Amino acid sequence: MGSKLNWLLILVALGMSGCESSEEPKVFTVADTVYVNGSVYTMDESQPWARALAIKDGQIVAVGDEQSVAALTDESTERVDLGGRFVMPGIIDGHAHPAWGGLLEVYTCVFQATALPAEVLETISGCVEGAEQSEEWIQGGFWGAEFFNQFQIDSPRLWLDEVSGDKAIALKDDSGHNYWVNSRGLELLGIDEDTEAPPGAIYGRDSDGKLNGILYEAFLSVADKLPTWTAEHYKAGIHYAVANAHSYGVTGWKDASSTETETLAYFELDQASELKVNVATCLIKLHEDASLISVSDYVRMREIYASPRVRTSFAKIFLDGIPTTSRTAAMAEPYLPVEEGAPENYGPIHVPADKLTNAMMQLDALGFTVKIHAAGDRSVHEALNAIEAARQANGSDLRHELAHAGFIVPEDVARFAELNAVADLSPHLWFPSPIITSIRKALGRRGEKYWPNRSLIDAGAPLSMGSDWPSVAPDMNPWLGLEALVTRADPAGVYPGTSWPEEAITVEEGLRIMTMGGAKAIRLEDQVGSLEVGKSADFAVLDTNPLEVSPDQISELKVLTTVFAGQVVYQAN
Repeated sequence: MGSKLNWLLILVALGMSGCESSEEPKVFTVADTVYVNGSVYTMDESQPWARALAIKDGQIVAVGDEQSVAALTDESTERVDLGGRFVMPGIIDGHAHPAWGGLLEVYTCVFQATALPAEVLETISGCVEGAEQSEEWIQGGFWGAEFFNQFQIDSPRLWLDEVSGDKAIALKDDSGHNYWVNSRGLELLGIDEDTEAPPGAIYGRDSDGKLNGILYEAFLSVADKLPTWTAEHYKAGIHYAVANAHSYGVTGWKDASSTETETLAYFELDQASELKVNVATCLIKLHEDASLISVSDYVRMREIYASPRVRTSFAKIFLDGIPTTSRTAAMAEPYLPVEEGAPENYGPIHVPADKLTNAMMQLDALGFTVKIHAAGDRSVHEALNAIEAARQANGSDLRHELAHAGFIVPEDVARFAELNAVADLSPHLWFPSPIITSIRKALGRRGEKYWPNRSLIDAGAPLSMGSDWPSVAPDMNPWLGLEALVTRADPAGVYPGTSWPEEAITVEEGLRIMTMGGAKAIRLEDQVGSLEVGKSADFAVLDTNPLEVSPDQISELKVLTTVFAGQVVYQAN
């Protein structure tokens, strides 16, 4: 009996020994870098503030006090003293055109929308003089909506002819929707006095009834007829945009209308490990008729160009234009008449309701998040109807977006929350400025009720925000936008007054929209948007805490350091 017991004890011991040896040994995590002595605003509701971060292989492995991260260090760990500086998650620009914006800066003729006539002529003359003899077109921008009215230029076409020589000129306005071309440009575009504008577009005329060179809402039809920019051109533009973004603490963006060539450029940069931002591409296939929505093309491009940092399950639909004196946004009530006796004008809808609903149902079922350009309250209503139809048909919870939804009829405000539809804010568009002056000329008192952000937040609506660069905004600086969200005033102080100040939001709300709101917009909220263990180490170090300064000083904040995936990608001089 005793010998049997001894053997049993030996077998049990051997079994226990075998179990212990089969377990994986616990590995002590040694951080590559720790950031200490900071004021870390995490956006994690369970731990809003911290003093230190630990990073390993580009991911956050600890957030807390200095003692907690010290436990993950050894002599190989780099230690960065933040000196009490404010740290926040990397900003996600939810609506921009960075590939195009960078390309314009690198290759085209650019002036600011605030430029005076003499400055515009000087810039264009310089571009004409510096162009190669073989170059037929000179492209660029950006002119303001009121430029020709303010300076009483009856025929912008003839005015441009004075300095364009033998070159064809095509200049976009600050909204990106309208073109200004010279006589040679009209000729090459095949537009003469008898040419009918495509659906939704308007060809402007001077006081004699002649074409004046302004092609309203013609960006879709004109783009296909201009010289083709290649993926290599766009790559150079993207490099420019990435550097610009990093200087402001931006570590990701949603390209609000990414053509196939632009998407290819993003893809090839990522394949070459040269893309140091997270990108979501709102795929678009340009057609002269905006109602032609290429669902099959979106599916094809999504499959071809998806890569780790290029997310392609997004699509773009242009539903209307802009509510300036061009009067191309679709409104529920008519615009003020251009002249006495003029017929009522509500602005055009580019995509009929049945086509919009059908496209939304298809794209939603296929897993695309759709960004719908809807600037007028009538187009916002139609877009919400289409999203509602998609919800009912498919039962999905994709966060479809209404871009530039600045005018909303009161009964539609609550529908954003009910449908989980995102109001895509563009802060550069609502504070006092020439574009606001133009909008009020077109709409009268109604133009003062623009962008009901406070009402949307109070109703529980999801929000995102973006620079819309290069439209209106001169770069990807998000701090101007944040200040405008809070003050409803011109951050530069050039244009006095405020615009509907009752709809102001708080700094805290704005920071959350810029970070977590943006992360959700690119469908990466499980990886970015807050500083939590397991997420990518994407963050910005600022010279000042935006929560502690006067709101009218927010635009003066400076980013000292930007970190993307644990790597320092920007360091202020």
